Amino acid sequence: MIVALVLVVGAVMAVVLVVLKAKFASGGTKAGVYYLRKSLFTPAERSFLGVLEPNLPPGVRVFGKVRLEDILGVKAGLERGERQAARNRINRKHVDFLLVRSNDLAPVAGIELDDSSHEEEERQQRDDFVDSAFASAGLPLLHFPAQKAYHPADLRAKIAAALSTPAQEPPKI
Repeated sequence: MIVALVLVVGAVMAVVLVVLKAKFASGGTKAGVYYLRKSLFTPAERSFLGVLEPNLPPGVRVFGKVRLEDILGVKAGLERGERQAARNRINRKHVDFLLVRSNDLAPVAGIELDDSSHEEEERQQRDDFVDSAFASAGLPLLHFPAQKAYHPADLRAKIAAALSTPAQEPPKI
């Protein structure tokens, strides 16, 4: 009787383990919950990128939609709760474009394309935070208003001015 009970309990546990393994192997999501977005960029961002890329200085590349947490780190010396709170403030935000040095992909400047959504108070608070985070790290953050057309010379001049300002060395973590 005890042997039969042990066999039944073992069989039930094996079934449970198989079900759990299948659920975790599939990422725990139902099939068909995701769809492919039509583009990484909005039409305004695609238009801006089309003007930005050919007007970058030599030795500079551009990446799009980079998470702040991939660019910025949280300085050492904070208490655990403060450190986690600081990470939480950057982990779900991104910058529209990130300029990097071609040779080592080190960030040299961020670019935000400001459309009409940037006039909303909540968005302005987000922008103020991102501006201060970039400033804290010593990384220039340029803002360009979304427009139907861009003047390449103005774009080049603004980027050149930002890149000519000496950046701080990233802090040791």
